[in-house]
Parts: sequence; structure tokens; C-alpha cells
Amino acid sequence: MIQIPLLKNLSLADIQKTDEKFVYFVAFLFSISTGEIGGIDLIRTARDTKYGKYTEAFRDVYQIGVGWSFGISRSLEMIAEKVSTDKTNQLKQLLIKLAQVIRLGDKLRNFFADELKSTLMNYSIVYERKLENQKLFLEMFYTLMSTAAFMIAANSIMSMLMGQENSEGILLMSFIGVAASMSAFVFMMYIMFPRDKLGYESAAEDFKFRMKIYMALGAGIGIGVVLLFINVIPSSLVIGIAAAPLFYPGMLARKMEQKLKELNHWYPEFIRHFGEIYATIGSVGSTLEAVLRSDFGPLQIHLERFKNRIKHRIEQKLGFELFSRDTGSQIIANGNEVISYAMDNGGDLNLAGNHVADITVKINELRAKRAQTSKTFETIIIVLHALTLAVFGLMNKLTSIFYELVSSVDVSNDTLKLTPINPEFMAMMMPLMIVMTSVISAMALKVAQGGLYKTVFYHIAMLLVIGSVVMFVMDALLSDYLATHVLDFVKPEI
Repeated sequence: MIQIPLLKNLSLADIQKTDEKFVYFVAFLFSISTGEIGGIDLIRTARDTKYGKYTEAFRDVYQIGVGWSFGISRSLEMIAEKVSTDKTNQLKQLLIKLAQVIRLGDKLRNFFADELKSTLMNYSIVYERKLENQKLFLEMFYTLMSTAAFMIAANSIMSMLMGQENSEGILLMSFIGVAASMSAFVFMMYIMFPRDKLGYESAAEDFKFRMKIYMALGAGIGIGVVLLFINVIPSSLVIGIAAAPLFYPGMLARKMEQKLKELNHWYPEFIRHFGEIYATIGSVGSTLEAVLRSDFGPLQIHLERFKNRIKHRIEQKLGFELFSRDTGSQIIANGNEVISYAMDNGGDLNLAGNHVADITVKINELRAKRAQTSKTFETIIIVLHALTLAVFGLMNKLTSIFYELVSSVDVSNDTLKLTPINPEFMAMMMPLMIVMTSVISAMALKVAQGGLYKTVFYHIAMLLVIGSVVMFVMDALLSDYLATHVLDFVKPEI
């Protein structure tokens, strides 16, 4: 069987190259190496961490090198061969170079300092490249979105003019095809764009938010069913009214996301200052008292709680973990984990704090660039969404008038046979078109922005409301105008 190398080696892990976890793992190794730790102790400490596949690799190294007495250097090389067949794999390169450093007896501190610098630089370069690719893909989505509306309209009009017996079926198939192609494109964007995990939440907090979503969905569905049953307003407008409750969880999520970004902004200043003072004092409680004489904005209240826990003799490692959960930020949790392990292993907190601060600043800078790009994308999507739904509204009204025209005046002959779409079927399709374009566009916006997935409900609600209002306004504006200027013109006088 012939295998294509590209398909054989391609995986989601290979596509997602901007691995933020690897940056923090190297920072962790550097921080504990500043305590002049030996190679075996470093591997033993690394195997008890929570860095996913990187922890598993070091756990295997310790098992083979110490447990089975193969030697640390030899076991590092053996696991490097097992990790990946790709010679450029970051973990593979780290294991091979670490094996040589331990074998030659070089200082681990100097080695990991250089590794951290090159890893952070590589992360920045790959992220910047992905941002450029993201801009190209977002421009392609603009084109696809604008083309989709005219594709559906063109197929529907051509099916009516060419005398197709199943014009409704052609419209339905066009709708399904466009929805499938746009969904596939959004999924491709999700695979290729950086994820940028922002939140660090417990299962209880996540459950509470899910309950808010269920409540909003239940309220929206209930309102929509009642309005459709009493039939006092158009179905297109019902969609927007039913979607309004989704603003509640969406706005909460946006507020939460903005809070996390502010906390991430203040964290580098705190952790740098904390490391400098702790390197001199050597006490967490006294260090926090000294640090809190400065103001760290919205991070201040969380630091006060952190200090109170330490003063009540809570273990420093647990104190850092509770501090991370209190803020709910993944970036802060990553930095705290590095600092906590460095303190446990006698590392140089001055160096560790400075490097964690530098990493956080760089990540915040890259994410700010992405936010700027996604903000422009959001503005364009809102405008295109309104124009797309306006085209669908115009098509709906023209189809209705065309159906009435053909029913009242016989314009068909042997050469030209007109088969208009049933207005009732078209009216049924309009809410589906609103929902389809709104949900797919909202997903594309969320993929472009990254961060908390929960904010997608705000975008869904906003686009559904905009789409339903545009559809309703188009119907109201065109109803009298087209009826008087088209139907009255073609109807024969009796």
C-alpha cells in the first residue's frame, strides 16, 4: 500500500505548533536548575509536574534511567527516539541536548537559560507567522461569506427562470451546500489558529456558567415558541427576540474575559517585584507584605487573599494554587507553578521571577496584536452579515412578487417556462438562513479572537438580532414599494 508522507505525518499536534505549555515547561526546568540541582534530581522533580506529554517523557526517562539503571543520558536519548520521528520536534531536541549536557557535566543552569531564550524566540516567531496566516484566512472568509449569499440567490433565480420542476429543492440544496462549506472553513480556521487558553477555572465555576447558558437557551426557546404560536409578529423577527436572552451569559463572559486580560497585564510587574524581594528576604509572608505596599490594580485584592492564606500557615504551594484559582487566569497559573517549584527546590527567585515576567509580557503582546486583527474582522463581519441578510430579504420579497405575478399573468410559453418558488417555503427558509449565517459568523469571530469560548454566545445573540432586524426592515421597506412599482405596472387593466 502506497502511503503519502504528508498525510502519514500530519496530525493536529503537528499543525498546532505554537505550544505555550512547552515555553512554561522550559521556564520550569530553568527555574529549578538555578538551585544548582543535579541531573537526576531535575528529572525526578520534572516527572511530578502537570505539563502533559512533557511530564510523561521525563517520567519515562526517570523510569528507564534510574529504575532500570540504564543511566540518565542514555535514557534521555532513548525517549528522544520514541517521542517523534521529526528531527525538528522541540521536545526531541531538548532531550537530545540535555543528554549531552548531563554526559559532559556542563552546568544545567546555563544550558536551560539559553534554551529558554531560544524557545521563547521560536514561540514568538511561529505565533507572528500564524497571525499573518490568520489575516489571509480571515480575508478568504470575507470572500466566502459574500459569495455564499449571491450563490444561493443566483441558484434560486436560475432555477425559476429555467423552468426547473423542483425549485424549492434546488434552494434547499444550495443552502445546505453553503452551510457545509462555510462550517468546514471555520473548522479549518480552528485547527490552524492559536487557541490562546485564557481561563483557569474549577469544574464548579464551569458548571455554574453552563447553567446560565441552559437558562438563557430555555428562556429563548420558550419565548420563540410562544411568539410563533400566537403569530402576531413575523417569524424573522421572532428569531431576534428569542435570541435576546443569550446576551446575559455572553455579557458575563465578555466581562470575565476583560477582567482576565487586566489581571494578566498587571501580573508581570507583581511577579518580578516578588522574585526580587524574596531572593533577599526568603519568606513568602514577609515578601508579600513588602510587595503589597505597591499597587497592582485589579490584582491587588487577590494578592491580599494570598497573603492572608500564607499568614494563616497554609503551605506556599497550596497558596499559589489557590491564588491561581482565585484569579481564574491560565497565564497567572502557569507563572505561579514555575515560581512555586523554584521556591521548593531552592531556585534563584530573582532570575525565575524576571523570566516569568518576560514570558508573560511577550504573550500579552502577541495576544494584543491578535486582538487588534480580530477587532477589524468583527467590524467587517457585522457589516457583511447585515448586507447578506438584506440580500436574503430582497430575494424573499422578489420571490413572493414573482410568484404572484406568474399566478395572475400567464407569461410562460414553449420557449420560457417559469417555475417560481412557493412563498410559504421561502418564508420558512428565511429564519434558517438567519440562524445559519449568524451561528457560523459568530463561530468564525470566536476562532479569530481566541480566549474564552463562552463569549461566543454574545456574538451569536448580536448577529441573530441584527439579522432578524435587517430582514424585518427589508420586508417592510420593500413590501409597498415593489408591490406598487412592479405588480401595478404589469397587471392588465380590467
